[in-house]
Amino acid sequence: MPNGEPGDAARRAADVDRAVREARVSTASIEWAADATEPGAAIDIEVDGRRLWSEHLPEPLDGRRVVSWPAPLRPYLRGSGTLRVRASGGPVIAEGRYRFARERRRSLRRLAEAGTVLDKWGKLVPAANQELHDALLDGTERIVGELQAVGFVVAITGGTLLGAVRSGDILERDDDSDLLLYLGEASPTEVSLASYRVERLLIASGHTVIRHSDAHLQIMLQPTAAGISAHVDVFMGFHDRGVYSQPIHVRGDLPVEAILPITGIRLGGREVPSVADPEAWLAACYGPTWRVPDPAFSFETPIATRRRFENWFGTYDFTRHFWEARAARGRRGRRARGRGADVRHILRRTRRGDSVLDVGAGRGAAAAVLAGHRRRVTAIDFATTAVEAAVERSRGRFDVERVNLADGRAVLDLISRQREPEGTSVLLRDVLAYLPEDSRANVFRLIRAVIGERGIAVATFPDRATRRYEHLRPDTWHLPLSWLSAELHRHGLAYTLHRRTLRRTSAGVRRFVHISIHAAESSIESRRSS
Repeated sequence: MPNGEPGDAARRAADVDRAVREARVSTASIEWAADATEPGAAIDIEVDGRRLWSEHLPEPLDGRRVVSWPAPLRPYLRGSGTLRVRASGGPVIAEGRYRFARERRRSLRRLAEAGTVLDKWGKLVPAANQELHDALLDGTERIVGELQAVGFVVAITGGTLLGAVRSGDILERDDDSDLLLYLGEASPTEVSLASYRVERLLIASGHTVIRHSDAHLQIMLQPTAAGISAHVDVFMGFHDRGVYSQPIHVRGDLPVEAILPITGIRLGGREVPSVADPEAWLAACYGPTWRVPDPAFSFETPIATRRRFENWFGTYDFTRHFWEARAARGRRGRRARGRGADVRHILRRTRRGDSVLDVGAGRGAAAAVLAGHRRRVTAIDFATTAVEAAVERSRGRFDVERVNLADGRAVLDLISRQREPEGTSVLLRDVLAYLPEDSRANVFRLIRAVIGERGIAVATFPDRATRRYEHLRPDTWHLPLSWLSAELHRHGLAYTLHRRTLRRTSAGVRRFVHISIHAAESSIESRRSS
C-alpha cells in the first residue's frame, strides 16, 4: 500500500502507541504519557531490572498515568538507577531514571538486590523462588498429615488451590501456602474453640504458631538452608445455618457438596487434599474471573463481611508487620536506650529478686538493664523479630516470651504465670499509645491482676497528636490522659503523672508523659474492708 494510505497511517499510530514512554520519577510518584491500554491491566514496577511490586494500571489523568509510591517503600527512596513499568508478563510500557537523596543503608537499589518485593498485603518480603516453594510443599504435607491424624477435615485453599487448578503447582509469586480446616455446621463460638484446639495440637507438634484471629492461624516453618522463612496459613471454614463462611474473605452461598467429599489434586508433583468442587470454591473467593491470571490481585472484602468476621473472631495482628519490620531494622550491636527515667523509676521501687514484667520489650534493652540490677525479668513482645533479638541479648539473664496483647486468652495465661505473693511490677515503655483500645483493656486487666500490694506499673507514651499521623503507622498514634483516665477507671485503676518531656521520634518531636498506674483509692478501700 502506498505511503499516505489510511492503513499505513493506522500502523504508524499503532507503533507510536506501543513505544516505550519516558517515565518521570519523583519521591511522590511515577508518571508517564498514557497509551490506549485499558485501565485495570496488571503492571509490574521494576527497579534496576528486578520486579519490586505489581498493581493495576490507573486511569489516565490529563493524558498521563500516575502511580504513587506505596507507603512501605517511601523510607527506601534513596540513590539512583533505572525504573521500568512493564505489562505483567509482557513488554515495557515506560522507563526512566530515578535520582533521590544520597544512598545510605536503605535504598531502592539495595532493596531490589536483596530480592525483596512488596506482596499483595503491602508487606516487604523475599521474592518467591523454588527453594521457598519446596519448603512450602514439605511444610504443607507435614501439617496436613498432623491434622488428618487427629480427625480434622483438611484441604488446600486460597492461592494454593488456585495454583493447583491452573498449573498443578504453587503460583510463581506465592510466598505461602493456604489450608482449609472444614468444621461442618458450626457456630462462631464453636469455631473459636476449635481454633484453640488446633493451636494446642500444632504447638505440641513443635510448631511456632501466630494467631491472626480465632479463625486464622499461621504456622511458621523452619528456615531453609539458605535462611529463607516460609509459613502455612490455616483458615477455619464452616457452614452456619446454610451460609458458608471462611475468614478472611469468603462468605456466601457455597453448598456443602462443594466442600465434601474431600478429593485429591496434584500440586508440585504431589497429591494433596482438595475440596470436592475446586472451581465453585475459587469462584466464591475470587469471583467469576478467577481463571484469568492477575499478578496485582488483592482482596476487596465487602465491609459487611469484614465487620462480621472481625466481630466474631477478632483481629490479633493489626500492627504486627509494622513492628516486625521496625525490630528487624535495628542494627546489631547498636547501643539501645535502656536507662530511661521509667527504668530508674522501676529500680527505685523494687528490690533485688523482685519480679518485673517488661511489656512491649522490643529488642530487650530495658530488660537487660533491669536484669543487670538483679531483678527477675520477663520480657514480652509480639513481633517475632523483636523476640529473637531479645533472646540473643538476654544470654539467659532474663526470660523472653512472645505474647499477643490482643489475645485475651494469651493475656490470661500470662497472668496465671506472673502472679506472685509480693506482686509483679510492670514496665510499659512506649506501649500504651500504640495499642488499640481493646488491647489496652487486656493490659489493664494484667496490671490489676499482678501488681499486688508492692508492685508498680510505670508507663511512658506520647499524649498529643502528631501532624505525621498515619492510621497504619502505630508510632504516630497518641493517648490523651483523659482517655487513659476513663479506661483505667473501668478497671479500678488510676494514674499519677510524674513528668512531661519532649523526645525526637520517627514521627517528629513529640511530648511524652511518664506515669505510674496503681489501684484507685476506692478499690483499695474496698479490698481492705473485704
